[in-house]
This record gives sequence, structure tokens and C-alpha cells, in this order.
Amino acid sequence: MTTPTTSPRKSIARRAALLLVALSLAVGQLGCEPFADPQDFDRQEVLIFKRSTLVPPKVQPQPAQLRVVAWNVKYGAARIPFWFDCWGDRVQMSKAEVDANMAKLYAAIDELNPDVLMTEEIEVNSRRSAYFDMVRGILENTDLNYAAYYETWDSQYVASEGVGRINLGNAIFSKYPITKAERIRQVDRTDQDGLTAMFYIKRAIGRAEIEVRSGSRVVAMVVHTEAYDNDGTKQKQIKQIHDLALKETLPVVVGGDFNELPPSAAKVVGFMDEREKAVCSSDFVQPPYTPAVMKPFYDDMVPFIDLSQYGGSELEQKRYYTHTVLGPDEKNDKGEAGFWNRTLDYLFVSKGTSWVAGSADVAQQKGQKLGGANGLGPVLTQDYLRLSDHAPVTGLWEVK
Repeated sequence: MTTPTTSPRKSIARRAALLLVALSLAVGQLGCEPFADPQDFDRQEVLIFKRSTLVPPKVQPQPAQLRVVAWNVKYGAARIPFWFDCWGDRVQMSKAEVDANMAKLYAAIDELNPDVLMTEEIEVNSRRSAYFDMVRGILENTDLNYAAYYETWDSQYVASEGVGRINLGNAIFSKYPITKAERIRQVDRTDQDGLTAMFYIKRAIGRAEIEVRSGSRVVAMVVHTEAYDNDGTKQKQIKQIHDLALKETLPVVVGGDFNELPPSAAKVVGFMDEREKAVCSSDFVQPPYTPAVMKPFYDDMVPFIDLSQYGGSELEQKRYYTHTVLGPDEKNDKGEAGFWNRTLDYLFVSKGTSWVAGSADVAQQKGQKLGGANGLGPVLTQDYLRLSDHAPVTGLWEVK
């Protein structure tokens, strides 16, 4: 995420709009659907969806090998500059824009060919994405057969900049049957006023049990932690994810957008996609990163890219960067075109399982061979830098 400077005009406008919503709540909403789902659960089962016509997956050998992908898909917005990116002023897309962007996502998913796909920032009924059901779209337009959607933000009306109706969350897709799916509430921020907190995203871990062959199950956990807190919420959420993963008795893979740098990150401030003069409010100021909070994952689980492979210099590490707010067709205040400039997205699996050598990588751009020159491939044909502000992370997970 970027580190914008404060824009008082937009901050004041946002507060005024929220006040209007508060007045409408006070006037006559009793007995009606709430303006914002409080999501007051601790652990809750969610629905499992199926493709209308199942595509038979390959029979898994012993040990099983599952291609896993985690990807923050930016609600199908590709490189459209939205207002909270602090590089533009868009608040919604046309259906034609969403259709076109999703078609490119489907093609990229087909190319990566995951057995298990974990997505963050996916929407099913939001004004900004033309009320497109992205869960159903991916199911019907790829070879993935099952899905579980973990809602994290359900508001009838978000006043900020006129965003309107929002239904956003994370999802887990699988070629193999999902036998159980549940969302696990994460700790909320404490540094917001009550009205802002009411309409704010409620972070949750998505958990799915997947039957890869008769009598053999694995667990997938999709995560997306806080980005803008100033009270240590993100660090608490990351610790909760770690602790829950270690309690699993089945083989587990954890994937998603942690909004945090690796413990050995060479660059922790001064990213090229930050603006000298922001166009969004102080609500979207990125607090300092705390990379050390990620170290327990590297100590207690198996990362898709270990720290020795990640390297110690910016030159070595840029090969595994996963995020940039600024796209390749935009330039920063210094005239530099956007490119991946930090790592925020990860895959970790439980000890006793492993990543197949030459399979794990970050899908950064067209023409790249997954796994490096000696990797398993394929050579990518899709333009991943233009599909989202996050790159997919992937690996072939071997489970005994």
C-alpha cells in the first residue's frame, strides 16, 4: 500500500457523509436489514458452491501434489486507478470493464492451473464492480469445481466518496471437493471512531477442508490482514493466523496478502509507488512495516520461497516482489513507470510437507518461466502486471 500525505478536504467530506448515514440510521432503520453487517461471530460455517458442470480432476498420486495459488485480485479492477490507491479518483466500474478484466483473470487462472486457488479482495454484490458475482464467474469459467466465500465487508451503503453497496471477501476454490468451510473472526481495530468502525471491513480467516482423494484431506487457509491500523491490529492478526495454523492436525497451507514484509526485507521505506502529494485521505496512510512479525512463519512452517532463496539485497529480492500500487502504464512523481516493489503475499505449509523443487514462484510478468530458468514452468503468456496490484504466488505442494 502507498504512504500518502493527508488530504483534509477528502477526510472532512468523508466524515460529513458518514454523519448523514448516521442520521438515516437514527430516523428509521428499525426492523430492516442493517446498513452494515456487524459480523459478530467467532467461528462460523459458510456455504460451499459447485460449478454447474464439474470438470473431473486428475487422480492424485501418493504423495499428492497440489498446485496452490494465492492472489489478491483487486475486485476485478485490474489497473483502474481507484481513489484509495491515492493515484486516481475512480469509485466504480462499468459492467463492460468488469467483464473484460475478469476474462483476463480467468485466462491467467487457467494458465497457472491451480488445484487450490485462494483469492483476496473478491466481490459478489458490490456497486464498484457492477454487482458482478466473481465467485460464480471463476467457477464457471475455469476448471475449478468448488468454492467457499468468506465475506469480510458487507455494507448496504459506504458513504466515503459515494462507494455505495459493498460485499467483499476472500475465497477458496478447489478442483477437489471442499467438505467443510468456515470463517474465523480476526481481531478488529481499536483506533477508529464508532461510526467508522461500523462500516469498516471485518477481517476473517477463511478455512476449508479439501478431500484430495478418498479418506485424505488437507486444510487451506486464506488470509488478508489489516493495512492501515495504528494500534497493532495487523500484528495481532498475523500472530492469530500463525497460532491457528500450528494447531491444525491435517496438513495445512496458508496463503494470502499479509500486508507485511519478509523478516529479511532489504527495503522497508521509500517505495517507488508512494506519492509526494496524495489524492486520498489520511485514513489510507501506511503505518511503518514490522517485518519481524513474519519470522515465526519461517521458523515453524515451510515457506514457498525461503529466506536464503529470497536473498539479502534489493536486487535479489525484487524477483519475488508481489505488490505495486502503480501500474506499468503510470509513472510516479519522478517519472518512473510502476513495477513490483515489495513482497506482501505468501504461501506457507505445515512441516512434514514440502514444495516441489522448481515449482514455487511469484508470477510477475509475461515471458517469465515459473520456478526460474531451471524451474518446472510454464512460461507465462498473461500480462500479470496489468491484472491486479498484487502478483499471484504459487507452488506445487507435496503432501504425504
